Amino acid sequence: MKKITSLFVILLFAIIAGCSHQASNEPDGGVAAMVNGVEITKRQVEYLYQRSAMPGMSEEQSANMKRRILADLIRVELLAGKGREMKLDNTPDYSMALYTAQKNVLAGFAEKKIAGNQSSISADQAESVVLNTPQLFAGRKLFVYDEVIFPGVDMALLESLDEMASDGAPLSRLLDELKTKKIPFNKTLIALTSEKIPSQILSILNQIKPNIPQIVARNGSKTSMILLLRDTYPAPVEGDPAKRAAMSMIAANQRNFALSKTMSELLDNAKITYYDEYAQTAEGNKKLSPLPHPDTKKAAKKIHNKILLASGLSASFILAVMMVTAVMRTFYSMSWLPKLWLGATTSSDQAQHYDIRHTTSLPRRLYLFGVILLIAAVLILEVLFLWNKLPILAILACFAGGIIAEVIASRLLNVGIVRGWSRKTYTIIASLLALMTLVDALATIKMSSL
Repeated sequence: MKKITSLFVILLFAIIAGCSHQASNEPDGGVAAMVNGVEITKRQVEYLYQRSAMPGMSEEQSANMKRRILADLIRVELLAGKGREMKLDNTPDYSMALYTAQKNVLAGFAEKKIAGNQSSISADQAESVVLNTPQLFAGRKLFVYDEVIFPGVDMALLESLDEMASDGAPLSRLLDELKTKKIPFNKTLIALTSEKIPSQILSILNQIKPNIPQIVARNGSKTSMILLLRDTYPAPVEGDPAKRAAMSMIAANQRNFALSKTMSELLDNAKITYYDEYAQTAEGNKKLSPLPHPDTKKAAKKIHNKILLASGLSASFILAVMMVTAVMRTFYSMSWLPKLWLGATTSSDQAQHYDIRHTTSLPRRLYLFGVILLIAAVLILEVLFLWNKLPILAILACFAGGIIAEVIASRLLNVGIVRGWSRKTYTIIASLLALMTLVDALATIKMSSL
C-alpha cells in the first residue's frame, strides 16, 4: 500500500492524460492494457520508463521494468476506480491534492528547464577545481558534528551562550539555558564529507576544536546556530574519481546558481501580501521562521534602471529623426518636416513635391546615406540589447513617444532664422545629431549590461 501511495502523485497526470473512457484522437503508440474499459497506453509506460531506466540495462531488464511500470499503473487505476465509486473525487482533500500535484509538477518542470540550460564542463575545469580545493579532494574529511538551530538573532543571548562555552560549559548546559528561556530548538547529529557541507559551516568546522560549542549568528535567515565538532576522519578522493566528483560539483553549482538567480528575480518582481497570523505585524512573528519577501531596494533599483534605459531609448529615437530632418533639409532646397501619418500636411509647402533639381551633391549624399545607415544599425542593436531588459510594450511606448517628440522637436530645424541656413550648415547639424545619437545609444547599451 505504501508503494502504491507513493506512486499516486507520479502517475496521476499520466492517468488523467491517457486513461479515459473516450478514445483519444491523438496517436498514443498503441494500447498496453485495458482496465475496466479504461485504456493504459504504451506511451504512458514509455514516459515513466524513460524517467526511471538506468544506463546499460539489457533488453530483459528493460522489458521487466516496463512490465513492473504497467503493473503499477494497473494497480493505481483499480484503486482510482474504487475511489470514484466511493465518491472520493468529490471530497475537499481530493481537490486540494490535485491542485497541489499540478503546482508541484509544473514547478518541477520549470526547475528542470532552468537548471538544464547550463554550459558543458571540460576536463580542464574539473582538474582546476581538484587542484584549487584540496580540502574537498586530497584533503577531504568526514565531519561528525552536532548542529543546533533556534529562531532569532538575540545578540545578548548569543554573547551569554558564547561566554558559557568559553568557560567550558558542555552543549547540554547551553541547551538547558535555551529551555529555561523557552526558546525552541532543533538538534541534529550530522555526519557529512567536506563537499556536502555548506562552505560557511565547513569554514567554521575547520577552525574549531572538538567538543567545544561554537555559537553562530545567521543574520540572513534570522536564525542562530550552535555547532559542536565531535570528530573528523580522513576521506581523500584522488585520480579519476576526483575529476568525476569535481565535474558533478561544478554542474551542481551551475544549477544552484541558475535556480537561485531565477528565484531571486522572481521574488523581487513578485507582489506578496501576507494576512492574519502570517502578516509581518502579527504578534510573535519576529521569533518565527521568516517568510519570503521581495527585496524592495533591489526592486526599486531595477525600476530606476528600466526608467533610465527607456529614457535612453526614447532619446535615441528623438535624436535620430531630428538627424533625418537635418539630412532631408540638406538634400532639398526647401524645408522638410516629418509627419505622423501619410497625407498629413502643415503648410502649402508640404503639399508640393520636392524639386529634385535642387538635390545636393553626390559625395555629400553618399556621406549622409552612410550616416543614416550607421545610425539605423546602432538603433537596431540598441533595441536588441534592451529586448530582454524592458517589456515589449515599454519598447513600443518609447518608440511611439519618441516619434511624437521627434516630430515636434524637428520643427525647430525649420522655423525662423534657421530656414535660411545653408546645406553645409545642415550637414554639420546632421553630423552632430548623428554623433549624439551614437553616444546615447552606446551609453544605453553599456548601461543595460551592468
